[in-house]
Amino acid sequence: MGNWRGKLLGQTALELFGADPATALNRLTAGRIPFWDIVWKDQFTVSVVVPSKAVGHARAAAEKAMCEVREGKTRGALPWLRRLLRRPVLVLCLLFNLAAALLLPQFVFFYEVEGNETVPEAQILRALEELGVGFGTFGPDIRPQWIKDHMLNLIPQLQWITVTQNGCLAQVVVRERLELPETEDRTAPAHVVATQSGIITGQSILAGQALFEVGDTVVAGDRLVSGLVDLERTYVLEHANAEIYARTWRKGTVYTPDSCLRKTYTGQVFRSVWLEIGRRRIKIFGNSGILSANCDKMIERTPWTLPGGYTLPVTLVVETCRPYTLEEVPLSAVDGQMCLEAWAEETVSQAMVAGKILERGFSLTRSQGCYRLDWSLECEEMIARQVEFEFTKEDFTYDGTNSQRRTDGAGD
Repeated sequence: MGNWRGKLLGQTALELFGADPATALNRLTAGRIPFWDIVWKDQFTVSVVVPSKAVGHARAAAEKAMCEVREGKTRGALPWLRRLLRRPVLVLCLLFNLAAALLLPQFVFFYEVEGNETVPEAQILRALEELGVGFGTFGPDIRPQWIKDHMLNLIPQLQWITVTQNGCLAQVVVRERLELPETEDRTAPAHVVATQSGIITGQSILAGQALFEVGDTVVAGDRLVSGLVDLERTYVLEHANAEIYARTWRKGTVYTPDSCLRKTYTGQVFRSVWLEIGRRRIKIFGNSGILSANCDKMIERTPWTLPGGYTLPVTLVVETCRPYTLEEVPLSAVDGQMCLEAWAEETVSQAMVAGKILERGFSLTRSQGCYRLDWSLECEEMIARQVEFEFTKEDFTYDGTNSQRRTDGAGD
């Protein structure tokens, strides 16, 4: 067993070599020099361990016994500390690591969002940052109840939220509000009227009394299904509902110039590199001024991430600008017609509630620097629309003269 004081204050291994090493050990004992861990290597060599501060006395005592002293390694906490203090950079690194290990877990640097399906993660993190919870937030300052009360006002789509800290990582657990499907109000009486003129090709009456059959021609505004149902002796009110399809014809005219502007790049490329740290932007190099109005600008953002996918609030931004000039070039008839046809079909498709385009008719003319397209589209579309109406007591009295087919879209 070694001497604990030697391990703390320092101890040095000595090797005594001579004709009579035992006499050297007696000299150490007589000089009250402590030693331990005696190992005889042979009859002329013995190794011992002495306190580091007593090496000089032990050497003098052994030399008086005609023994040669070979000094070995010095060990102990105090010598190690002295050697460490001779390397200030290493000491600073150790102190920095110790402080980081103690202080950094008190701050939140990364966030994980769980439970969101429709609300984007970036929107939740931006809202948290508005509330003062972001990169480097002091953990004990995060109040989950306060955050929940304010976050539900910022993002109404959320029903519940909490933030729990686990070292430098905070988990944001959310629950989205369930959107109840809107129920149709069927208490008010309503008719079904035609939104377009056409020939009925199919109908499905869900409620109310049908006034037309398949193959009949209707005009926009005609009452297709009545919410005032004839029961021979009287009438009853219903919220009429139906799906009625008809062949319709839509016509129109659209114009476009017979020339267009085309970009011609000058071949110059200007780049600037920025470093975004939090909300601050630091320019590394490049021209950040506005070159001209005619310039395409592309921005490439590369956030810095750590292993594991944790994103730092540091982003490398590269802006690339390509100047160009505009020159007027003629637009061919084919390109002009294709552009106008696409616009006409897109407009009709968006105007239809449901349906499809069956046949197309286009006529292109050119005059006074413009292309004119006269178009006609034959469609099969749903033309039913519900319209509420008002009623009186006379509507419930059957006298044989009440007329069901009316062409006023508002009903009675």
